[in-house]
Amino acid sequence: MPREEIISGDDENIVGALTSALMQRARGTAFRATPGGTVSAPRFSTAQLANQVGGTQENKLRAPLGLGSNVFSDNSPFSFIVEPQEAFRGERLIVDVALSAGAELLLSIDEILVGSLPQTPSTEFGLPAVMFRADATDAAMDWQICPAGTKIIIKAHAVGTFGEADTLTAQLGLYGVWIRG
Repeated sequence: MPREEIISGDDENIVGALTSALMQRARGTAFRATPGGTVSAPRFSTAQLANQVGGTQENKLRAPLGLGSNVFSDNSPFSFIVEPQEAFRGERLIVDVALSAGAELLLSIDEILVGSLPQTPSTEFGLPAVMFRADATDAAMDWQICPAGTKIIIKAHAVGTFGEADTLTAQLGLYGVWIRG
């Protein structure tokens, strides 16, 4: 079909052709639910991630990201949650632990999630927090990129028998790459 025939005609034909093309494109990228009720397509499009991730070193900064602190007075689990407002790729988790006098407790890092994606190959057993001390060697990790507005969740609990006044205080943070969009 010659170019003149494509662009000639009344407004309805042009609008109809554009609407039809957009509908066909939308059908090709629609989200489809799997039988388990989960979404089979990614939450963010490739274009959105490319926009956040960027292509040059100029918009990537090495930066810290705090996850907060918690005082454990029993063995109940606690979730440290942060929601970066720009894309972030965690590379090093730091866990600082302080015990009350006489307490003999450990901290277990039970799960590390970026959104709903585990960052360890198995979540069956927790990881000892000493793996993430500031002076630990070979503690760098390659985490998934966390798109802006997606939660990073670290689940932990204290291990051991608590005495009457025993507490374990944990403070967590991440080093990684802040990807400015």
